[in-house]
Amino acid sequence: MPDIYTGDWYEAVKDAINAAVEGMTDTPEGAWTICVEIVGDGASPYTPDSGMRRFLIRIEQGRCLWYRELEADPDKKLDYRFTGDASVFDGIAAGLDDPIEVVLHGAIKVRGDMRFLLRQAELVNVLLGAYTSGVDTTWPQGRPPYGAVETAAS
Repeated sequence: MPDIYTGDWYEAVKDAINAAVEGMTDTPEGAWTICVEIVGDGASPYTPDSGMRRFLIRIEQGRCLWYRELEADPDKKLDYRFTGDASVFDGIAAGLDDPIEVVLHGAIKVRGDMRFLLRQAELVNVLLGAYTSGVDTTWPQGRPPYGAVETAAS
């Protein structure tokens, strides 16, 4: 089980995406570059309060070619950019929050052609499923929800 936000985890997510799309017959033609920006919010121990984690993902013919973390804003032309607080993305990765609901409620901002995403709902659902439940992830600094108080019997 890979630790969240490590090279092994990115590779496992990539493999989960590719395994999930393997049986699909209607994947769209073309290629997309996606940047995910996870903004430190003081709640997640995996992203510094004033920091940001950036991931670049390349999808071609429905398959994930690479999924990697970046040090700075990418110079590449992006097709999509997803930006939100770290605890929100952590909650999605832990399978606690529905990514579609989170986007619809504005907790994650999406830049790119939303009409295309809506037309490709099946593929988007498969990709999100691989992210939320396709990898058995370990959380070495604690698993979401953060700030949950456990009470012990006195």
